[in-house]
Amino acid sequence: MVSSSSPQKVGRQIQRYLNWTLKTRWARRFMRAGYGAKGILYGLIGLFALVNAVTNTSSDSTAGSEGVLIALADRAIGNVLLGLIGTGLLGYVLWRLVQACLDPENAKETSFLRMMQRCGYATSGFTYLGIAYTAGKLAIGLTVEHDDTLEDIASVLFEQDVGPWLFLMIGLGVVGVGLTYLYGAASGSYISDFRSELPQVIKRAARFIGRIGIAARGAGFILIGLHLLRSAYLVEDDPAGGLGKVLVQLDRQPGGDGWLLAIAFGFIAYAIYMIVAAVYRRFPKALP
Repeated sequence: MVSSSSPQKVGRQIQRYLNWTLKTRWARRFMRAGYGAKGILYGLIGLFALVNAVTNTSSDSTAGSEGVLIALADRAIGNVLLGLIGTGLLGYVLWRLVQACLDPENAKETSFLRMMQRCGYATSGFTYLGIAYTAGKLAIGLTVEHDDTLEDIASVLFEQDVGPWLFLMIGLGVVGVGLTYLYGAASGSYISDFRSELPQVIKRAARFIGRIGIAARGAGFILIGLHLLRSAYLVEDDPAGGLGKVLVQLDRQPGGDGWLLAIAFGFIAYAIYMIVAAVYRRFPKALP
């Protein structure tokens, strides 16, 4: 019979292992690689969106993280790039797990908002774990269907009487996440601390570019949330979708090219910021 204290013991053991990663040089480098991989991914999303806007074309297979990964699989040395991105993103997943379980940068804060932030870290970690899994499958030559999870969820929920209301809440939550990103960009609270060896000029430039990039991410979340709200209002699953579908739909709207260009440059700015952070971000010390 398993004692009731076993889950607590397992939880403490996981926390010890995660705290150990903050002390270990290779683990910290692995987490830095995660920042770089995420930066490369967003840079590619931005570049694809930029090409679509400039050439006035749109493609479901070249928008969003999954679409970009699928597009890479068809290109020269694409498998190598997919393998590097997938492996690197696992480092980012590890960092998000550390943040969710330990929150080492705010360990003394136990407010409701901090608990919600930890839940956000965990959700982010699972999201990038899924992206890393997709990249890994494509890297070894397996086929991945270009599917939209949010549209599938909407289809299932709308079969229930309360489905539209639940989807409405999801949409409001995603818009709320986007607004927090906009606030984080404006206040600078979402900008990482950089190590002292980074020259002040580059540090200021990285923070400025980072604010632009984070604001672009916030805009992306808000657009996704608005499409979810529209889907809930119409009780149709077609408007619902992730970033890739939203970018494609945005490009098809009158004047959408301008908005798509703005988001594309914002994502490229975010990519530059993440790559700088991969090298110079100040990671917290292990907890005592």
